[in-house]
Amino acid sequence: METPIFETSTGHVVYFIHPRNGSLSEENNFGIARWQPENGGEPFAIKGNLFGVNKGERIAIHGNWETHTKYGQQFAVEHWERPLPKTKDQIVSFLSSRFVKGCGKKTAELIVQKLGDQTLERIMHEGAICLTGIKGIGAKSAIKIADSIKSNFEVQQIMMTLLPYGISTDTVTKMYKQWGKECVDIVRRNPYKLTEIRLIGFLKADEIAMAIGISIDSPYRLNAALQHVLGEMCYGGGHCFVFERDLIERTKELLRGVSEQDIEIELQLMAAHEQVIWEDNKIYLKPLYVYENKLAHKLACMATRSGEAMPFLEPMIREYQLQQGIVLAEKQREAVREMFRKQLLIITGNPGTGKTTVVKAMIDIYKKHHPEASIGLCAPTGRAARKLGELTGMDSETIHTTLGFRPGEEPMYSEALPLPFDLICIDEVSMMDLQLSYYFFNAISTKTKVILIGDSDQLPSVGPGNVLRDVIAAGVPHVRLTEIFRQAQKSQIITNAHRINRGMDIVIDKNKDDFFFIEQSVPERIGHLIVLSVLRFLDKGYKLEDILVLSPMKKGVIGTEELNNALQEAVNPPSDEKVEFKVRNQIYRQGDKILRLKRNDYKNKVLNGDVGTVVGIGFLRDSEGIETDEQGLICEFYGNKVTLSREDLNHFGLGYVATIHKTIGCEAPVVIMPVSTAHYAMLLRENFYTGLTRAKRVSAMIGTRKALSIAIRNNKMAQRSTGLKERIEQYMRKMNKGTFKQESCGLLKFLV
Repeated sequence: METPIFETSTGHVVYFIHPRNGSLSEENNFGIARWQPENGGEPFAIKGNLFGVNKGERIAIHGNWETHTKYGQQFAVEHWERPLPKTKDQIVSFLSSRFVKGCGKKTAELIVQKLGDQTLERIMHEGAICLTGIKGIGAKSAIKIADSIKSNFEVQQIMMTLLPYGISTDTVTKMYKQWGKECVDIVRRNPYKLTEIRLIGFLKADEIAMAIGISIDSPYRLNAALQHVLGEMCYGGGHCFVFERDLIERTKELLRGVSEQDIEIELQLMAAHEQVIWEDNKIYLKPLYVYENKLAHKLACMATRSGEAMPFLEPMIREYQLQQGIVLAEKQREAVREMFRKQLLIITGNPGTGKTTVVKAMIDIYKKHHPEASIGLCAPTGRAARKLGELTGMDSETIHTTLGFRPGEEPMYSEALPLPFDLICIDEVSMMDLQLSYYFFNAISTKTKVILIGDSDQLPSVGPGNVLRDVIAAGVPHVRLTEIFRQAQKSQIITNAHRINRGMDIVIDKNKDDFFFIEQSVPERIGHLIVLSVLRFLDKGYKLEDILVLSPMKKGVIGTEELNNALQEAVNPPSDEKVEFKVRNQIYRQGDKILRLKRNDYKNKVLNGDVGTVVGIGFLRDSEGIETDEQGLICEFYGNKVTLSREDLNHFGLGYVATIHKTIGCEAPVVIMPVSTAHYAMLLRENFYTGLTRAKRVSAMIGTRKALSIAIRNNKMAQRSTGLKERIEQYMRKMNKGTFKQESCGLLKFLV
């Protein structure tokens, strides 16, 4: 029988040929299926973007016939749509499907019984009012049903309009949620609006604009380009502001053919409308300007407040030392004294200088003097918070959890509702960027003491700012622990970390088994030796979670991506007994380590930097807790099992290897690092000092002494443009001179 050639067919998918379970996603949307036309014709194969198509669902497909050399004739789907159901049976089937919320089969039959063949048209035009009076449908249910039907077909029409511009179906759906049916007009007028709600980046918006015919010197384009470049330089480079000349030059490079004068005029207009803040020759994104100013003001207020003399303190310190059987160093005792004297205190120190000991002493002595006091412990990441809790024997949370952050909303605790603590300690403060620091200190009341603990020689935060170093440089009360304790002096890990930090080459004692350097110059061989080293430590009895492999970069044969794949194959190879789940080009296998790479998921309590284990595959549940037919990956994070959707997994990767930045705040018994000139751009002293200080028992470096020597001598971490130090100093000078009203800082009420 000759197959008819046509470009449209209405029918349904009988079954999926690829993937067999029909589990497609926006990223992996290519499918092959067996198609049954509803006109009774012979079934045939279809292929293309079939994401969202359900087996057995009545849809219309549009496309062209192609002849495959191996599989013969196939229908290549360009796009598909859900046509309005025509018969009463089709309408009932649609109303009772998962696409319409709040409507079961019995309710659907009652609706069709009342409204007839024009059910859907009437609901779309009249809305919920035409459903009133139908048994079992209240006002809320009527609105839910009507909104579901309207959005289903409105989104479909919008997709048909916007898909030719290269806008994905997923983006169209999100646009519709944001702007409703107005989104077509918005995109046609100014496609750069999509960047404002973070649906796409500037380059994609520029492609769409060119397809629509937007002028290359359109103010919309110039505005979006300046916002894009400023955001890239601040959030990509850690800057709080960008110098005017640099911003204009970078924007000019991006917008080839646009004059510098046009860019300058648009920048002036943006400043006039406070889209950006122009201060001298510095350009700030408005939020970063607000964070920096308000944070500086709050820190200056706290730094200039003092407590009272504490005559009872020295006897308490002596008593504590006797009870614990320890002798605190002079700097540690100074830290205890300063905690009682000041509202805000910073404690820093390199490994082995007793930060943990002094923090525990400060908390215990404070509790002894104030037994009813409320004490909070927190850290920037989940792993750092758990470590702090283990060391102190107290509950500890992430800063985000402590502040009550909620997705898409401001934190629960703020200036209006301060944190309910008398004393709060934050560990790993070097990780705190400007925004997080602002939110934290905005929630500190005038009666709360704050202790900041960290190592200012570690890598700075990923986000904008260099808060810890700036605050110390501004003269905020600070105690630096410098004495390396005897037990720590025996560790090659600690002694070499200090040598690296001072710009000195490492020294290895071959009689000890806690530090190794394996010489190898070829990157491929370095990668192979890292895999063998992991297998060797596993043979020696270490668990997979005990071993941390750190690389300075993501790309290359000894970057995190390729090393992760190599270790997966070596440590957790394919097996008929292990289930697998593929997302994009990544296979997740039962038993794999998995790492959250970005953002915090408060709903599932999986935070940025958390490492878990793949347990299996399960079905996802909808917002009402009902199991769907969509599969997800079951993973366990610190005893908590969660099922991750394909969309969730966009924020994850394999967790056998991580960047050094990603592991600040966590420790592991074994740390392995490649050291190679292949990572020349990342051969920085802070990188290897930070990486080495993650190791508790054993550290192994694999590479060349030359590369390590380059890193040790390279103490020129890219300078970050921030104004925090200067602003704190200005506020403190005003307060000390009495030219700044003390009432604006609040009254001195904190416990002493």
